Amino acid sequence: MNKEGYKDPTAEIAVHRASRIPKHIRNVFNKLNLAAGKSGMEVTEIRDKETGKRYRR
Repeated sequence: MNKEGYKDPTAEIAVHRASRIPKHIRNVFNKLNLAAGKSGMEVTEIRDKETGKRYRR
């Protein structure tokens, strides 16, 4: 909602997309968790070396 109380679909979509994990990062998470799961472990966070951004699940 904007300050007048109306729905703001553009801002809502932008916030939703920004909070999602990018598809290529999600694929890496899935593959790492499959491998780690064989040993009874789980990957909960990875960091992009180039940007330094951390992705958590």
